Order: sequence, then C-alpha cells, then structure tokens
Amino acid sequence: MIIKKDKFKNIFQGLDIAYGQYQPGERGENGKQKGKAFICRGDVTDSLWSDHLEGKGPALGIIPITQANDCRWGCIDIDEYNFDHLSLIKSIRNLKLPLIVCRSKSGGAHVFLFTKENIPASLMQSKLKQMSIILGYEGSEIFPKQTEILVDRGDTGNFLNLPYYNEMKGLRYAINDTGAGCTLEEFFELHSLYACRKEEVEQIKTEEKKIEEAFPGGPPCLNKLATTGFGQGSRNNALFNIAVYYKQSSPDSWEDKIVEANLKYMEPALSNNEVQQLIKSVNRKGYDKYRCKDAPINAVCQSGLCRTKRFGVGFGEEEMPMLGSLTKYASKPPEWFLDVDKKRIQLKSEQLYSPQLFALACLDQANLVVPVPKPKDWKQHFLKPMMTGLQEVEPLESLDPVNEITGLLQDWTTNRQSARTIDDVFNKLPFTDEKREFTYFRMEDFYNFCKRNHWEKDKNQTGNLLKQLEVFVEEARIRVKKQQPRLIKIKTMKQTEASTSKIPYQEENF
Repeated sequence: MIIKKDKFKNIFQGLDIAYGQYQPGERGENGKQKGKAFICRGDVTDSLWSDHLEGKGPALGIIPITQANDCRWGCIDIDEYNFDHLSLIKSIRNLKLPLIVCRSKSGGAHVFLFTKENIPASLMQSKLKQMSIILGYEGSEIFPKQTEILVDRGDTGNFLNLPYYNEMKGLRYAINDTGAGCTLEEFFELHSLYACRKEEVEQIKTEEKKIEEAFPGGPPCLNKLATTGFGQGSRNNALFNIAVYYKQSSPDSWEDKIVEANLKYMEPALSNNEVQQLIKSVNRKGYDKYRCKDAPINAVCQSGLCRTKRFGVGFGEEEMPMLGSLTKYASKPPEWFLDVDKKRIQLKSEQLYSPQLFALACLDQANLVVPVPKPKDWKQHFLKPMMTGLQEVEPLESLDPVNEITGLLQDWTTNRQSARTIDDVFNKLPFTDEKREFTYFRMEDFYNFCKRNHWEKDKNQTGNLLKQLEVFVEEARIRVKKQQPRLIKIKTMKQTEASTSKIPYQEENF
C-alpha cells in the first residue's frame, strides 16, 4: 500500500501548503450532488494520501498549480451525466492526444494530461483549452484554473477531487481504450504510457477544422443540443430558445427559420399550430428572452461562455470578458479572488457585489475595461453562477485579526521604549508597573501605532478586538498629573508570548 501511495502522490503532486475537501449534500433536480467545497491550509501529509486511497474520511482534492506557478498535471472537467466515456476515448485516440480519461464522482469525465516534469501552468492550461475545443467540449472547466496564484495574499487556487477514492470499491477510476475500468496498477501503466515531457506538450497538435455551429454565435447549449438531440419532453422550450436566437441573429427571416428548425431538430416535430403559438409568444415585447433555467437548456448551460457569444444571453450589451472561478478567502472581512481574462484579481465583498466597483477593480488591478451591467443582471447572470462553484479557503492564522492585533500589542508594549513612570503615558509610551504585572497605555497612542503598521480597522473595531484578548483587564480612569485619562490596562506581555482569546471576533462599539 505504501508503494501505491507514493506512486499516486508523485503523479498528482501540486500545491504543498493547502489541499481541498468536499462535504457532500443532497442531490439537485439535475442529479448533481450539492455540497460545500473548502480548502484547508496545511501540509498535504502522507496520511491524507493513504486515507484517500482507503476511502477514509473526505476525499482528497489537490490544487495542481504550485507556488512557482507551474504544474505536472492538468484536467478537462466534463460535467455531464450518463456520459459516454468510450466515445470520448475513441475521439482522443483518433486525434492522437496523450490524455487519460477518468470517471468523476458525478459520473462525468475528468480528462487528464500528465507530464514527467513541472511545466508552466500557462502552457498546461492553454493546451487543455485547445484540446477541449477540438474534442467538442469548449467551455468545460480547465485545471489549473489559474496561471498565477497570489500566495503572499492568501490565495491558493482551486482544487480538483482526485480519482481512486476508496481504491478497491470507489467509482472514480481511469477507463482504458476498451471502455473498461482500470485498477490503480493499470492506471499507473497508463500514466507511464502517456505522461509527456515539456517539449512533447508544446508539440501536441491541436489544429482542427472549426466545427460548423448549427447556431453561429449563439448559446453553447443550443449548439451542443443540436448534435446530441433536444429530447422529446422539452421540445417546446427548446424551440422557444431557438426562436429567441433567430429573432436576434436573423430579424428579417426569423419566423421562417423557426419553422425549418422545428422540422430539422425536433423529433417528432411540433404541430404547425404549436409553432405559430410559440412565434406569437416570442414576438411579445419583453418575452424574447432565453429560458436558461428550464429543460433541456439547464442541463448543458454554460452561462459564462454564453455571455461572450454575439447572440448569447448578453445580446445587445457590451461584451463581458470571460470570468473564471471564484475563491473565497475566509478572513474577517473576507477577501475574494477571481480570474478575469486570465488575470488574477483580489476583491473585497463590496467590489464583488457591485458591478460598478467590480469594473473599477478590474481597471486598477488588471488594466481591463469591462462593461457595467445593471445590478439585477450582474447578480443573476454573473454573481450567482460564480457562487455555485465557490471554494472557500481557511485564513492564515497570522492574518486573523485577533492574532494580528496580538502581535501589534506585543510589539508596542515589549519591543519599544517603555515609560519610566506612569506620567510618561502622556508622552505616548506604554507603562509597566514595577512588579511587571500590568501595563497601561492610552488607546489613541496604541491605535496610531497600529495605523503606522498598516492596520486597516477603525478605532471601534480595534478596541473591540483588544477586549477579546486574554491579556485585557479593563479600561479605567487613573489619576496621572492631576488628570484622569482613560487608560487601557492589560496583563504584562512577554516578548516570546502571544496569548489570544478563543472568542470569535465580533463587531461592537468600544
């Protein structure tokens, strides 16, 4: 088992300071299991790899991109159900692509590209995107999702759940060229056969004649369904969406094109009366909008990609750049990381929520000029879809506000010039009594010290945090030089100690 674990670990090595886990929930109407994805900070230990293969605890997720912004594996995540894995494998082999197909936990496909050495994440991502297009799965999620991660700001990138969870009994396994599932040992053989060197990745041919779209410039869902079939039970809604497309793309002949599409794509075709009623509906002002939430569209919806199409859901609006995966850094307050046209930006909650502030953040951080949709459209078409694939990252302990202020307080009271007498608190110095039991200082002096050290919280927040520290005693008026200033009293801190309370941070007036 140790040898298996080591081989598996070597193949899927990635970021070594964090890993992913997934807490499963209930299944949605489309059959997809809902749950919460979160990233844990810490070393990816041998026990985590062993537990994964043995099926103990949550499955292990690995972030493919390293701190050096390179990787040795990547993946096309095809999120479809009742998927024909063998047909995909045949296409891969016909195109002579060095890819390995694994069944995902949802029954879709994880299509891996492995390398024998670390290569730039940008190269891995670029090649996988090209391959996804020629395989007919443009718009599928690509791992690594980032070509650069901002590690110094708490960023980690996104993880992918690994195959072979519960190796002996699990449903996440590689599939060979006959369509049969592979044992872990057989997967190792496939890896040895297809793993590439950097030069070989660069030389992978991805040139292929552009597949003619049934609905040029239209929603990816319609072009996908045109090849796979629209389904008998949802013909009316399918034709309605086709009608919306033609009304946008061919305003002078759209009604005739709907009649033709009905005969070409609907099986069996809708009656002429049904088609004419549908045309009347689409012709009503305000009703000519895509119905993305209804079958059969909802099962193959790619909202982000659709917004970049000429006649997609953003028709009539200025084109929005491709928005990638969203990651939440669970600090207080939280920070968010998002890929915008391959550029990584950091956002505060208000910048993510407001389309105007989001546009300014893109301009400031990435030199990108993005359109500003209406707040309602921003929430519905952009923010909500991004939240569905959200991954949360545990904050660095050193950046927790309680830990931050503890460090500042310790520096302020132990590493700086000390007052000789309590009178010196008026000279902006902390005073420690002779027994070294208690230290006194004015709140405004400590707060100004914090601000000089890039502390961003206001005075009330700072005071509230002080009150949550174990060293905090009281705030009291003490007679000094015939005055009674309000002083903070704490237990004297040692230079090597940093004692904090376990009380969660809460907002209140100080």
